[in-house]
Amino acid sequence: MPSSKLSSASSASSATIRPLYQSPPPSQTQPSRRIPVTPAVLRDIFASSRSSYEERSISRIAFFRFVGFLFSCVGISFLAARNRSLAMKSTAALLGAA
Repeated sequence: MPSSKLSSASSASSATIRPLYQSPPPSQTQPSRRIPVTPAVLRDIFASSRSSYEERSISRIAFFRFVGFLFSCVGISFLAARNRSLAMKSTAALLGAA
């Protein structure tokens, strides 16, 4: 009697649900004709919604922020180099070097 329950359970679980629409294998699909979304395409989309004055203003702000970032990097590098040379002199004095 247990074997009949087992066989009916296994036959019930082996039934599979099939989708109504079966997609063709990947080799038969047509290549995608979508335009790739690159940063240049996105910038053009956003730039088209702004006036030329707004675009110039945004570009100018971005330029000055970039220049400020570069100057801060150079300034921090000079300060670090100066502090390193001062630290090396004091270390040399502690070690007894002339």
